[in-house]
Amino acid sequence: SHHKCAHCGEPAEKRCQQCKSTWYCSRDHQVSDWKSHKSLCKRIAADIAQADSHTLHKQEFDRIRIKYGLTTEENAGKIADLLANKGADEGISAPKFAEMFGMSTAEAVVFLEWIKVGVK
Repeated sequence: SHHKCAHCGEPAEKRCQQCKSTWYCSRDHQVSDWKSHKSLCKRIAADIAQADSHTLHKQEFDRIRIKYGLTTEENAGKIADLLANKGADEGISAPKFAEMFGMSTAEAVVFLEWIKVGVK
C-alpha cells in the first residue's frame, strides 16, 4: 500500500470513513489517533458535505433550466426583465416565477437561489 498510517507510519489499508483522507493500519491506531484527528476530520467532512450540496444544487438547477426551457432566448429575456425590474431591496416572488414558467414553487426557489437573487 502507498498509504501510511497517521499514527505509526506503517503501510495502511483502512481509511477514516468520515473524512476519507486519513489512513490507518488498524482500528486500534485510528482510535488512538482520534483525539488529534478529530478537529481536522470534522472540518474536512464539512467541506466535503458543502461541496456535495453545491454539486447537487447545480445539478438540480441545470435540470430545471433544461426541463422548462429557461435557456431559450425568449425565456432568458423574460428572466432578465424580471431581474431588471425588481427593486434593490426586494426579491423575486418564487410563486410568481413558478407560475410564469409552469414549475413548482420549490423548483423556482432552487433556480432563483442558484442565480443568487433575493427570493421572497
